[in-house]
Amino acid sequence: MKKILIAGLVGGIILYIWGVLAWVLLPFHTSAMNSFTNEDAVVSSMSAGAPKKGVYFVPAQPPKAQTAETEAWMKKMEKGPTGMVVYDPAGMPPLMPVQMVIGFLNGVLGCILAAWFLSRSTAASGSYFGKVAFCGALGIFASLTSHVLAWNWMNYPLDWSSRMVADTVIGWTLAGLGIAKANAPERLGI
Repeated sequence: MKKILIAGLVGGIILYIWGVLAWVLLPFHTSAMNSFTNEDAVVSSMSAGAPKKGVYFVPAQPPKAQTAETEAWMKKMEKGPTGMVVYDPAGMPPLMPVQMVIGFLNGVLGCILAAWFLSRSTAASGSYFGKVAFCGALGIFASLTSHVLAWNWMNYPLDWSSRMVADTVIGWTLAGLGIAKANAPERLGI
């Protein structure tokens, strides 16, 4: 169990460093982010039309039982525009320390889980690169079950989704370098 915790901590540190590089220092994600041409007007309209913190969809989907409204909504969807906004009228400070700590702890917990999964797999008794590939495959799994789903169902742009997939796979492969190194060559037990 101690080796799994150490592997998770090492992997979590690497995952966190990759996240800082990908989001802060490299133009990895910013090139897929767009700005409104008249942000003040959009914000004013959102403030008037969005009463509380939440996720807002355009066009808003009506209750399922209202057939006429559902047909009108379907026509609006086909015509466009469509959109989704994560909205908070109160705002927030950029890069809050609490967010940084939660992000780090989330990565460490994820890497502890990845190290435990690895310890239970046939890859645990394999080569160093096989263990790294196992962790990279977890990044692929995470991408398929989150970023690719959002691209498909929520109409996320392909440039955004592909960068998120790449970020996740690269991050988990890099974390795998540390997780695999911290694991003993033999199969780990709890």
